[in-house]
Amino acid sequence: MTANNRASKRLTWRKSAVYICSLLLVSLADPRPVTFAVGCVLVALAWFLRLWAFGHLDKNQLLVTTGPYAHMRNPAYFGTFLAMLGVALAAGNYETTRGQVVYGFTVVLAVVFFSFYLPRKMKREYPRLQKLFGEEVDRHADNVPDFWPRLTPWKSGQKRSFSWEMVMENHELSWGFALAIVMALVWFAPLWSPFVLTGAVS
Repeated sequence: MTANNRASKRLTWRKSAVYICSLLLVSLADPRPVTFAVGCVLVALAWFLRLWAFGHLDKNQLLVTTGPYAHMRNPAYFGTFLAMLGVALAAGNYETTRGQVVYGFTVVLAVVFFSFYLPRKMKREYPRLQKLFGEEVDRHADNVPDFWPRLTPWKSGQKRSFSWEMVMENHELSWGFALAIVMALVWFAPLWSPFVLTGAVS
């Protein structure tokens, strides 16, 4: 295991905050069939986007400009954002206090995501990529948006196709299993949530 891999697996206060916020959001869940179904669709799209991205990504070896990277520079982060929206939509509703709290809490998380998490990631990531790939990074940035995707793919001339081997190397399949568990916890939250069992939030 490389030093980078060890660092990525280390529990930090930021990761701890993400886990705590996720657990709180799921614990507050008060799902309704329609919004839960739409949320599941968003979560599935988020995972497929991340699979597509990591099926092209060869970390630190090549600046990938094919697949979703022809539409946006950070498809994995965009997928994470879609997943958060999907879980929140599935977990909340406009009928009960608990459901409304879920939506309000999601707005706060979205503000934190765009105001702190994403800028910090980009501030650290882009200089690192420029050291590795030089002018290729600037060329990609000149043609492809950072986050919100362009509708038509940028034709960089790079020839690269999706690879399940790369998905496995990037350990992305486990993300799908984690999302499935989260959605199950959301649907069954009325049976286990301490907020429901204690009547703390109706």
